Amino acid sequence: MNRRDHGRSLLQQWDAAKPANFYDDDRYLRAALARRVGAERLARFAPALRQAGADAAGPVSRAAAVLDRPEHLPRIEAWSPLGERTANVLSHPAHHEVGRLVWRSGVLSVLGEPGNVAVHAALTYLFGMNGEVPHLCSIACTAGLVKAIQRAGGDLMRREWLPRLLDPDYDRRWHGAQFVTEVQGGSDVGANACVARPVADRDGVWRLSGEKWFCSNVGADLYAVSARPEGAPDGTAGVALFVVPRRLEDGRPNGVFIRRLKDKLGTRTLPTAEVDFQDALAWPLGRPEDGFKLLMGVIINTSRLAVAIGACAMMRRAWVEAWHYARVREAFGRRLVEFPAVRHQLAEMRALGAAGLASTLFVAALEDRLTLAGVHPEDDPLFRTAVTVNKYVCSVDAGLVVHHAIEILGGNGTIEDFSPLPRFYREVPVQESWEGPHNTLMAQVLRDGLRSKMHDALLAATQDVLLGVPGPAPAPVRDRALGALEDVRGGFAALLRSDAETAGLHVRALVGRMARLNQAALLLDDAARAGATEGLGWLGAAAELVLDRWAATGYEPARDPGYGALIGRVLAG
Repeated sequence: MNRRDHGRSLLQQWDAAKPANFYDDDRYLRAALARRVGAERLARFAPALRQAGADAAGPVSRAAAVLDRPEHLPRIEAWSPLGERTANVLSHPAHHEVGRLVWRSGVLSVLGEPGNVAVHAALTYLFGMNGEVPHLCSIACTAGLVKAIQRAGGDLMRREWLPRLLDPDYDRRWHGAQFVTEVQGGSDVGANACVARPVADRDGVWRLSGEKWFCSNVGADLYAVSARPEGAPDGTAGVALFVVPRRLEDGRPNGVFIRRLKDKLGTRTLPTAEVDFQDALAWPLGRPEDGFKLLMGVIINTSRLAVAIGACAMMRRAWVEAWHYARVREAFGRRLVEFPAVRHQLAEMRALGAAGLASTLFVAALEDRLTLAGVHPEDDPLFRTAVTVNKYVCSVDAGLVVHHAIEILGGNGTIEDFSPLPRFYREVPVQESWEGPHNTLMAQVLRDGLRSKMHDALLAATQDVLLGVPGPAPAPVRDRALGALEDVRGGFAALLRSDAETAGLHVRALVGRMARLNQAALLLDDAARAGATEGLGWLGAAAELVLDRWAATGYEPARDPGYGALIGRVLAG
């Protein structure tokens, strides 16, 4: 065999080595899920998870690549053949083929029963290993709308709309979207100018008029829309939340008109549009005066969790692509995985991906526990803090991990039809901006800290995890983590005593360390509780790497003679 044929055979080996089932291939997902939802609940949903893993690795993966081609992107049909104004979004047939596989998994129908957010998260994660898919946004928005209707919806919503939102049959189901951003402000919801007026002869029905500037999943059946009732006060206190059907019962547009689709950097298979509402019929979600709280506490928090899930999924897929490539690809007479610099990148990728999955399932399971206990999750300081900082740290890490993977694949990593990595690289910064860019999240953590020291809840929960880690083996790492925790706690106390300018400059670094400590603690605990046959011996090393590199202060890998061995342990198993 000549060199050229040998090189191509190695690429064929790489392609053949990739998993046929994302669920079966991910030992840590299965172990972490079992610990957070319980073995009995996991056994109940394992068949659906396994089928989703096979679908995601096979037909969905192939279709995602097809759908991302420029000629297959969604488009708007503004007018019917008879000259009637429409609100149609036209998609490639593969869009619907993927949708049928995604919906049949139960990714949304599981939310009809309380306590299944972690299962929903795991199903979303499996499909999210293909990026936007293009249904990830639809899943997130529909989940948020389901929870909001379960919490505050009227009779019509509960009786007629909720069952269709939960239907696992793609061809019957309805799906949701959320339109908040206006041209004068994105995260500044208090600047909303879209107006709502009650319909005089229809009790409980309103009409909405105005413009929404960034409307993703615009082809949805139901929109959750923020608007200001006439006469309501300025700012967020005057923002109400409404549900707007895209079409009237006779099929005509409900005063909803799509101007154009946005030409986005990434998530291009997801139709994102500018939309005009012209006296659209709308139904309030809860009391108008509670609109902003319901929007942020239920819908936006659901989407923040979804962003983290998607980020973790892309990190996992990037690791899979790069790991199998590095094991077979040769350069200068050696396999890539034998080069220390490549091993270093692979270890970072594996550790950060596992850390993100640990903290994201922690947030999802926390929401389940609170809901089953009759507590609104957004009223819990731990949940409010954790869902915010987790969205930040996971979406930041996804960019680093995907970039590492592209670098390991070299020029091949930049080719659109060679791997999903270029698509992920374009999608990551778009997802980072959803549901509050990082500076907005930092401002929220600061406000919560100044008002009621909410960050203390996450620090206390992390401390509890560390103190509960069983066995003597993790003791040195646990002690370092506890020391770093006290340092972060002191840092927050000093930050909150400082002036606003100083606090704004330094809050991100502290939030990052707080999030890392939580991730390291969860990994350390999972490592200590893993059985010898689970193949998770590397988890403890991953916890140590996350702690030393990104949470502790003063650590310099170059001065640590055991750093190379630590990298080796992260990659073992």
